[in-house]
Amino acid sequence: RPAAMGNTLATDTIPVLVTMVDVHNPKSQDQFYFCNVSSGGASTKVIGRSQTLSVEVGITTILSMTVYECPEPVFTPETARCLGVLRVPIERLAERYSSGIFQQWFNLDTRTDPRMPAGDPQQLVSKFEQAYTDAVADVYQPKICLSVIGTAFEVQRGGRQTCAIFVGEDVKTQAGPDLKALIASHKQQAAYIDALHEELRRLNMPSYRPVVNPGGAPMQGAPMGAPQPPMMASGGGYAQTGPSMAGPPRGVASNIAPM
Repeated sequence: RPAAMGNTLATDTIPVLVTMVDVHNPKSQDQFYFCNVSSGGASTKVIGRSQTLSVEVGITTILSMTVYECPEPVFTPETARCLGVLRVPIERLAERYSSGIFQQWFNLDTRTDPRMPAGDPQQLVSKFEQAYTDAVADVYQPKICLSVIGTAFEVQRGGRQTCAIFVGEDVKTQAGPDLKALIASHKQQAAYIDALHEELRRLNMPSYRPVVNPGGAPMQGAPMGAPQPPMMASGGGYAQTGPSMAGPPRGVASNIAPM
């Protein structure tokens, strides 16, 4: 069973498992993503998609996760482009998410220079909560899906050090999420899918209900995928309006009367 981060005292440190599950960026220039994980010390490590890192943290630790876009499947600093940063205050994580977070989305801060100091703790907490809330509300903002799970797993190589080693599948299996973290993840994933679906509806003007303008009035237009009623042309025949559904190509006579 994973260790509850809420039980960590101010002087204690525990290893947590940090996994970069995925990155979404609608305006992506490259297709490979990497995350530089730092806990405030001199040691940092870069992980790729689905990779897990053991990081030693205390209650006052601020985890900084800087996401990079790369043109190649191997991280190269010379060609990497910084996409954004997410700072995770462990104290807030212990207070509100004592079970850890499991495969949940956070918007990246694309305006702050990741090399700058973390700043005021209260502002950090506010930004962290906003990144979580806005991940569902703003589908166009670059975002990271990650897991941070407390564990009793002990780092064996070289003692317990910050960002010590990459974690294998056996350890990840033993340190799985508990039910609370799993339910929270499923709820957010469902809300994110709904938000993406609604945005597709807005762009494509579907038929089953009107899309509302920002002013509150329904948008006018032909529903997507529904045949339009035929209109009488000036010559007495039927004029085609909108996209043809399944009729013959133009210039070919049809023996099917219009409905």
